[in-house]
Amino acid sequence: GGDAAEHDLEGALERLRGVGLEIQGQIGDPDPVAAVQDAANMGSYDEMIVSTLHKHVSKWLKLDLPSKAAHATGLPVTHVEAKATAPA
Repeated sequence: GGDAAEHDLEGALERLRGVGLEIQGQIGDPDPVAAVQDAANMGSYDEMIVSTLHKHVSKWLKLDLPSKAAHATGLPVTHVEAKATAPA
């Protein structure tokens, strides 16, 4: 639920700040298009970056999230696809 998402977000933000990035984050709507639309309405952004899993496993790519997010917000969207890594 919300507590697990908040814990995951805080951990991710701490790791990114640990490498020197100035970053903020928040838990958004469970619907990703609504979440990006809400964020775009609450702030001023030049671009949106959508990061997904590989196209063969990403449910967001099957739903065409990058173009839906661009349409919903009017922002240019850069899509970044995660690379599979070998187990350590």
